[in-house]
Amino acid sequence: MEHHDCVEEDPNSFEEAMKSQDASFWKEAVNDEMNSIMGNNTWVLSDLPPGCTPIGCKWIFKKKMKVDRTIDKFKA
Repeated sequence: MEHHDCVEEDPNSFEEAMKSQDASFWKEAVNDEMNSIMGNNTWVLSDLPPGCTPIGCKWIFKKKMKVDRTIDKFKA
């Protein structure tokens, strides 16, 4: 992974992540997480019954750092 002299704060929303200078890394992290969720059959997709509201969700973005403070991994 690369070294950033001035590490930005982790984004607080999907929109922030996609507008950041690290957007390509966050996109890869989101894709990895979605592939993991689908591969592990974590969710079962189904039609929403009439009158019901889907549950919400929020992406959490976190840079995992090495001991030397370089970025090890982007996690979504």
